[in-house]
This record gives sequence, C-alpha cells and structure tokens, in this order.
Amino acid sequence: MLYKIFCDKFREPLLTFKDGLNVVVGDSIASNSIGKSTILMIIDFVFGGDTYITANKDAIEELGQHEFRFSFLFEKEYFFSRNTKDYKFTNICDSDYNVSKVIKTDEFTAFLKEKYDITLPDLSFRNIIGRYSRVYGKENLNEKKPLQYFEKETKKASLLALIKLFGKYKIIKDYEDQINRLTDEKSTLLKAVKNEFIPKMTKAIFDKNEKRIFELKNELERMKKEIIGASADIEALLTKEILELSTVKSQLLRQKSIFDSKLRRTQSNISNERLKIDTELSRLIEIFPNMDIERIKEVDEFHNSISKILKEELQKSERELNKQIKTIVADITSIDEKIAEKLNIKNSPQYALDRVVDISAKIQELNNENSYYTKRKNIENNLTSAKGDLEEIKIDIYADISSQINTKMNELNKQIYKDNRRAPSFSINGNNYVFSTFGDTGTGTAYANLITFDLSLLDLTDLPALIHDLPLLKNIENEATENIIMLYDSYVKQIFIAIDKIHTYNEETVKIIEKNRFLNLSKDKTLFILNWKNKGVN
Repeated sequence: MLYKIFCDKFREPLLTFKDGLNVVVGDSIASNSIGKSTILMIIDFVFGGDTYITANKDAIEELGQHEFRFSFLFEKEYFFSRNTKDYKFTNICDSDYNVSKVIKTDEFTAFLKEKYDITLPDLSFRNIIGRYSRVYGKENLNEKKPLQYFEKETKKASLLALIKLFGKYKIIKDYEDQINRLTDEKSTLLKAVKNEFIPKMTKAIFDKNEKRIFELKNELERMKKEIIGASADIEALLTKEILELSTVKSQLLRQKSIFDSKLRRTQSNISNERLKIDTELSRLIEIFPNMDIERIKEVDEFHNSISKILKEELQKSERELNKQIKTIVADITSIDEKIAEKLNIKNSPQYALDRVVDISAKIQELNNENSYYTKRKNIENNLTSAKGDLEEIKIDIYADISSQINTKMNELNKQIYKDNRRAPSFSINGNNYVFSTFGDTGTGTAYANLITFDLSLLDLTDLPALIHDLPLLKNIENEATENIIMLYDSYVKQIFIAIDKIHTYNEETVKIIEKNRFLNLSKDKTLFILNWKNKGVN
C-alpha cells in the first residue's frame, strides 16, 4: 500500500496513509483551488502516472521543478523519489531518501504490479490503476463511459482492458494469435500469386487440373504397359530426383535453343559476300558527272576492312557457340542416361523416356497448383472458423463479466439507496457497451452509478486502489453520499477521495471522514506553501 508522501513544497510536508479509506477534506465553504484535486493527482503521480505534469503545469511554473519522496509498505517499507523534471525515471532510495539507483518509471510500476500480487500478464499496472484514478484534469470522468481511460479511446479498446482485468484474455489471445497466423499465411499466398511465384487458382482451374491429372495418369499407365514394359515402376516416375533432372534438362534445352538461334544468325552474317559497287557507281556517274568516285571507293575499302575484322570476330563467336552447344548436348545426354538408369527401363526409345518424364513432371506441376488452392481454401475455412469461435467465446466472456458486475452493483446499490431504486446496468454487445440506469438520467445518480461500478471492480478484480475526486461526490444527494462513505470505509484496499462541506452530513459520516482524514485544506491552508491564486506566501 502507499504509505507516505513527502514534499518540501507542501504546507504540511509529510502525509501518511493507511489501508482502506483515505480522505482529503476541504473547508465548509467549498473553497476552490486549495489543492484537493491536486493532492489526488500527486497520489496518481506517485502510482506512476504522468497527468500531473500536463494537468498541473501551473504548479510547476509557480513552484519550479519539485520532487516527491514516498514509500510503499508491503512485506517491508520501500522508499522512492520522483521529480517533475525527470518524471520518466523513478529513484530507488534508502530510508533517508538517498538515491541508490535510478530506474525507468515503467520499471517502477512493474515493481508495484508484482508487489500488489497482480498476475495479469497482458495488462500494465498503469492501465489498471490509472483507468480508475478519477481526478479532475484526467479524461476518465465521463459517467456514461466507466471504462474509458482517455477521451479518444475506443470502446473496443476499453472492453479489451476490462477482459484483461478479469483475467479472461488468455483464451481470446490464443484465438487472436491463431487468426493472425492464418491471416499472415493467407497474405503470403496472395502476395506469391500477385508476384507470379505461384499460379492464380480458382475452383474451375482446380477441377480442370484434377481432370487433366486423371488423364495423364492413365496415359502413363498405358505407356508402362504398351511401350516401356513391365519393368517400369509407375511410382518411381514421380520421384523428386527424376523430376529435378527433368527440370535441369528443360533448362538445358532452352539454353540450346537460344544458342542454336545465335549460331544461325552468326553463320548468316559470315556468309554475306562483299557488295560489288562498280556497276552502281557507273550509273551514278551518268547522273552525277562531278561525283568524287575515288572518295567513295576509299570509303568502300574502309568498310570492307571493317567487315573483315568483324568477320573474324563472327567466326570466333561461331566456334564458341558450337563449343557451348556441344557441351549442352553432352549434358542432356548425361541426364537422359541418369533418368533411364533411375527409371530402370531397358531398350526403350528416348522419345518414350522423355514422354514418361514429361508426363510425370506435368502431373507434379498440376498437383502443386492444386495444393496451393487446397491450402488457401483450408486457411480461409480455418480463419472463418476461428473468427466464429472467437466471437462465441467473447459473447460468453462478456456475459459472464456483465453478470458479475451487475450482480455486485445491485448488491452495492441496495446499500447506497434504501428506497429500492433501480441499480445501474452494464451490458456488452460486440465491441460496444452501455452503462446506464433505466428511467433515471439525473446527474447525481449517474455519478453514484460510476462510483458503484468502480467499487464493484475493486471487489471483483485485482484493481489495487481507487482515487475518486470531489466532482464524483458533490452532485449526489446527501443520504446517498453518506451511504457511499460507509461503503468506502468497509474496504481494506486503499481508496483516496476528496470531499468538502462535511458539516452537511450526519454525525456518523463525519466521524468516518475524520477517522480517515490524511489532510485538511481550506482557503487559508492550501496544499502548497505558495498560493498563486492570490500571488502570496502564507
């Protein structure tokens, strides 16, 4: 539990807290700007929150950067300090508040989560306690949205935090992980199709492939019986090694075709004879008597010398192409021999062997195509099934959580209102929830309902503490407030509240407040030593 807070900027430097209810009390005239909300915001800051830095900028501007020293009491007392300048870090201290180690504030809140014995692996300590630290200046005071942590948080995110708080997220997470994995697998297949790594498949293509596979298998069986002979093992035709050899052979045949084409072009260029231009020049002289014939002959001789050099290069290229083609042919022959040996087929023509391998390769190709389609359909079916199962599980979980909360709120409502008023109702539908009281839309009832909701969670979950600021209490009718104060006083978990005008409540309520008071504030006794509302030092 939070045990002590010390700050040299406080008018009362040391504040001490206890189990159960802890109250900061304002004066009888409900003076504002005296520090009631501020001390609650500081308590939230001591619990690892950051809102004090942004919501209380005036305090930092007027007081300068300042530090809070504080301790928590578990199996022993632990000492810490945290300042407004380096608030992302928290200091571990000795009992005299000498700093022994500096850690990130996230590490500090993880320490608190462990010491409060909160075993919720998917929910941070701040997400638990910060959500129900309802202080003026934070964004969680909307009486119609009790789960809201900050103004723009979606109801879906709020509900997820509630599921985690009730320790029911694991089964959902297992399904979500499965859905994410299947979604990634589906996306990978679709990207492969888009990039043409695998063919685009439809049901019609799948059925067409199945028919073709059947035909090819029948042809393969006929070849075994009629052409190759009984020595051929049909299963051996489909072995991975033979198909790999067939693939290599196909690549070599494509290479040979390319080289053959290059060779034909090269040989054609080599065979072109020198152009005879004398006859053509004679005709040109008749038309253009002044033409420089000798100059044209010089250019022609130059072109012929170039052609001679090029012809030598072409002949060299021809020899190289023939050499490459010869090597490819030898490799193809070697592969044919390996295939024949592995197929264990004797005295069969090469065309028969080639056809056997081609059929086998085609069957494998079609089977692969269909396997992509089958895999995609299996992923899609599993994805649909997992999503459906997840929705059903969520419905059951939501129903269970809602039932627990509503049962507890009904129990608490009877203690707050003795006239049998309707209890607030909490219901969940999909990613939406509704929190209201049928037939009663009053402000006071709405805030009393919000308090009832929080107290229910304090009872039902690992939520370690509550912070309720004055705006939650001030609009509630006195009798209901008195009963709420009695409820607060019944808890062992720490509850921090702000209240004023306590003289308006009955004697028993005043006694409870005084018994649990940790700080008394008024317009003449503000929280800080400097009262910048009046720009003076008291």
